[in-house]
Amino acid sequence: MKNVQDPQNTPEIQSSTPVSHESQGDQQNNATEPPVADSGSISSSSHDNRKVSREDIELVQNLIERCLQLYMNKEEVVKTLLNRARIDPGFTTLVWQKLEEENADFFRAYYIRLKLKKQIILFNHLLEHQYHLMKYPVAPKVPLAPIQNGIHPMQGKNSRFTLLCP
Repeated sequence: MKNVQDPQNTPEIQSSTPVSHESQGDQQNNATEPPVADSGSISSSSHDNRKVSREDIELVQNLIERCLQLYMNKEEVVKTLLNRARIDPGFTTLVWQKLEEENADFFRAYYIRLKLKKQIILFNHLLEHQYHLMKYPVAPKVPLAPIQNGIHPMQGKNSRFTLLCP
């Protein structure tokens, strides 16, 4: 994925909240867990204005990329970085937008994968529901008439019987 800022031409960005710094080793060891802030993080409730360094931008970019590997959507990434690394949601959103602009093809494919993930989750939920319905059948609320010789009485005004084909 492309970098958010060109190292040769890095303008300073104003942010109301500093970003926590996390060692590269800690980032690599926690591959399946969302990012965690170090103990030196500054709370997002802090109101001091300071310039955001290129390292801050790169850190947030790396944390976002780790969240992307876990197929998180933008909202989940923003919440995770706020809760676990105390990174200002506005700053995370800004870095996300820059990544999106510079990697439009990647994000187009990524959003399709997120839709697929959502469909798989829904399918698995429905499959589990079907399993429970089959394992623990529920007695019908309205008793059904017994089937005799392939003929089943129908409810309704005009039809009396319907032939069931085996």
